[in-house]
Amino acid sequence: MIALSPWSPYASAFQIATEHGTIAGTHLPPTLAPIPEHALAALRPEERAFAMTRLAYRRVQFVGGRLALGTVLRTLGHPSVAVLSNEHGAPTLPAGLTGSVSHKRDLAVAIVAPGDHGLGIDIEDTHRPIRDIASHVLCADEQQAIAGLDESQRWLELIIRFSIKESVYKALHRLVLRSIDFREVAVWPDRQGGARIELRFDHTGQFRFSVRHIRFEQQLLSIVQPHSG
Repeated sequence: MIALSPWSPYASAFQIATEHGTIAGTHLPPTLAPIPEHALAALRPEERAFAMTRLAYRRVQFVGGRLALGTVLRTLGHPSVAVLSNEHGAPTLPAGLTGSVSHKRDLAVAIVAPGDHGLGIDIEDTHRPIRDIASHVLCADEQQAIAGLDESQRWLELIIRFSIKESVYKALHRLVLRSIDFREVAVWPDRQGGARIELRFDHTGQFRFSVRHIRFEQQLLSIVQPHSG
């Protein structure tokens, strides 16, 4: 279970160890006020310089994500290093580590684990339904599976699948080296916080997936770790 610390902008929100890796969260501010010096000072010089190239809320998200990454790296005993972003937006972690970052409104989260396998994390709000995105996100059989649910349960089932698909993309991108459409992946969540994933596109190799989705406060966290073979 994830319990958030009292809110304070750019402060640590939580830290947990999971079977997939160590996860940390950082509180984000609700406005675009200037980022305080203490938050910028916690970054490496290269990270501060990179943050200044980002615009508006992208800068806030980057700083929050790197603070979360820094917390995890210190916990794992790794020296402080600059973690920038590659051309696909993924964090450039040191060799021997894999991880992912996600942001949503007032929270940034990061996960890191030893290894060179893929690893994806995503965070979503569960209490703010938006326009119906089911036809853009779900395969036909997924849409059919949730069609008979009431509105609130249907939204939750949709956002769980949406979040896991986001994590699948992050986890697999470095392995398949291609963009993955939402409807190229089918997700079948279970009641234990896991899910079965079906890839519906041509790819090299076989993948098994370890999946976890966790609800806390009014948010949902999903983690996906692929295994070859």
